[in-house]
Amino acid sequence: MLARLGVVFAVLVLAPSALAAYPTPYAAQGGPGVVSNDGSVRFVAQRGSAGTTVVAAIKTSDGSRKSAKVGGEFGIPMLTYTGLAGGLSYDGKTLVLQRVGVPAKAQFVLLGTDDLAVHNRIVLDGLFGYDALSPDGSKLYLIQHRSIGDADHYVVRAYDVTRHKLLPGRIADKTQKSWVMRGRATTRVTSSDGRFVYTLYANPGGYPFIHALDTVMATAHCIGIPWAAADQRQTEVDNLVMSLRGTELSVDWKTGGSYVTVDTKTWRVKKTSPVR
Repeated sequence: MLARLGVVFAVLVLAPSALAAYPTPYAAQGGPGVVSNDGSVRFVAQRGSAGTTVVAAIKTSDGSRKSAKVGGEFGIPMLTYTGLAGGLSYDGKTLVLQRVGVPAKAQFVLLGTDDLAVHNRIVLDGLFGYDALSPDGSKLYLIQHRSIGDADHYVVRAYDVTRHKLLPGRIADKTQKSWVMRGRATTRVTSSDGRFVYTLYANPGGYPFIHALDTVMATAHCIGIPWAAADQRQTEVDNLVMSLRGTELSVDWKTGGSYVTVDTKTWRVKKTSPVR
């Protein structure tokens, strides 16, 4: 369905069910927003007046809030169709908002979470979406789609926030140069220090895979996950979640039980149960 996408949306404020043909990561206004790592603050972006966005920081303890107006129509980056939000740096100091819809130029704003002031504006030629931030917010990782007509084919790029520069080349697995990034993100887990980001992708017609991104060193590794040939649509991938226990990355069924485990030092995959 992604490959048939041909409509450009001006503003994205749609329900998740309406996003089945929309390229991730997209940006959403309204909804639950994104919560800080310690769970104390929720950040929400809502449409303001005259082409502006109102960003609110809401304390989860008592609902008290502060807000600020940002020029332009921006939203919280949504990493999956299931509603997984992103945009916060691990140190909690930076919030990234992405332009809603599919603008002619990709646009992002970086806000300080203490005052909600805009510290940086990024405008890029092409179709880009938020992917991740390094723990200190100095490197912004973006998914670059090749075209609106093939929105499930993409590469990962790095943007140097300090130097205000999109770095050349893609962030790819140098041990598997023939690996083509295709598919849709279904779930994600991040290491306790915020450095490593593991994203599970469904890849209809191929194998599901985990994209392991080192946000400090700007390197990546792709780990293919065994899958039954009978389930070419890979709808069951949506029923998997991930967790980290030391150097073991566990891919588990939402209903309970492990499907595979991955050793994050050797990338060895151990299958523990069949596709359901």
